[in-house]
Amino acid sequence: MAERRLPCPERIVDMVGFAFGVGSCGGFCMTFVRSLRDFPKGHRLSGAFAAAQTRAPVLGSTFAMWSGLFHSFDCAVSQRHLDPQGARSSVDAAFCGFLTAGVLSLRQGPRVASINAMFG
Repeated sequence: MAERRLPCPERIVDMVGFAFGVGSCGGFCMTFVRSLRDFPKGHRLSGAFAAAQTRAPVLGSTFAMWSGLFHSFDCAVSQRHLDPQGARSSVDAAFCGFLTAGVLSLRQGPRVASINAMFG
């Protein structure tokens, strides 16, 4: 039996929340480990913990923003299929990634946005 995906508006909200959680946990771990070497000997654990607490929500928000854009484009692109809720295509995913990278780098100008959309 094939597993069905959530309908589009619920899927976007669900994936943004999931991405925030994953980005926050991963960001906490990555920042904690990386910060262990930056603090002096007596303050390593407390300094790394404080840095990780400060940086984790920022990384989680960035990851959630990327996921929200990607899944918004995914819902828009999947509407062209006969069964939009069951359609999964690697071409659609690549196109959504193209659009997401382009939109996220649009502030840097059209040339940079097109380069990032192609390779990023």
